[in-house]
Amino acid sequence: MEYLRNESVYRGRYRILRKLGEGGSSVVYMAVDMKSARPVTVKVIKEHVFDGKAAAQIVEEETRVLRFADHPGIPSVVAEYDDAFVLDYVPGNSLEKVLKKKGRFDEKEVVTFGFELLDMLGHLHGLKRPVVYRDLKPANIMLRPDGHLSLIDFGAARFMEQGALTDTLNLGTEGFAAPEQYGNLGQTDPRTDIYCFGRTMLLLLGGKCSPELMEVIDKCIKPDREDRYESCAEIEVALRKYPGRRTRKRALKVAQLLAASAAASAVISFAAAHYDAALSYAAEDAQVRVPAVKERMGNAGIRIKMILKERYGVDVDDLLAPEGEADR
Repeated sequence: MEYLRNESVYRGRYRILRKLGEGGSSVVYMAVDMKSARPVTVKVIKEHVFDGKAAAQIVEEETRVLRFADHPGIPSVVAEYDDAFVLDYVPGNSLEKVLKKKGRFDEKEVVTFGFELLDMLGHLHGLKRPVVYRDLKPANIMLRPDGHLSLIDFGAARFMEQGALTDTLNLGTEGFAAPEQYGNLGQTDPRTDIYCFGRTMLLLLGGKCSPELMEVIDKCIKPDREDRYESCAEIEVALRKYPGRRTRKRALKVAQLLAASAAASAVISFAAAHYDAALSYAAEDAQVRVPAVKERMGNAGIRIKMILKERYGVDVDDLLAPEGEADR
């Protein structure tokens, strides 16, 4: 296909500023709507990318989902044509670009992102005609200057069809796509997005997080969708609870350490506080008790001497005197 040049005017209304990116099915440009003077995104569909499906049909399918979505985190449709459509421009950088610079996000940041993503996905899943996004990954998540997120690129999104046994097209990105997106496992549903959500969270964390958060992520990415969370609301509950579980575990460990420390400290403190008193008591006890014991022993000795002399005529002092002194 022929690419649009910078500063060229598309459809007599959109001045092309620069190319934003290119995928297998489309090329995306940043432009200015000369009618409203606001920045917009122009998405031009490539020819013959989906089994001969006409570009107009691709435009109609994607814009229909976008118009139906109606969420502040999802860009609105400005206009549509037979081979392209125009959306509100989302400023900022994709999480993929930010991740490449940072290496990884910290746990608190990722959980905050998680709540915003769950709000958008939950909104799509809860529509009168539920929408499955099917391609959640850092490259499709924009971090806006205000710190909030937006979802872009709804090329893989589809309406869930009641009673359908499979998807008409198996779309998704390797490394993020759920097993059922590869076909023959039934049509995709909200649990498919939950799998992609878990994979995205794991990548943003650089594979490093607390065991409690890993438990939540692990349930999201179970191979069998029956083992995953049933809805985004369930994940939100789990994410709100997990810090409390972490705190309780830490508190228990700290309490155990404090208890052991306090016990040791109490023993040491008791000994230190009572050492002088104990020493004083021992000294007083010796001063009072030892003389008394000696006096009792002395009295007993005198009494024994008297009994021996009265009954046996034996003088103990004469028996104990050195030889020769008794006769003197």
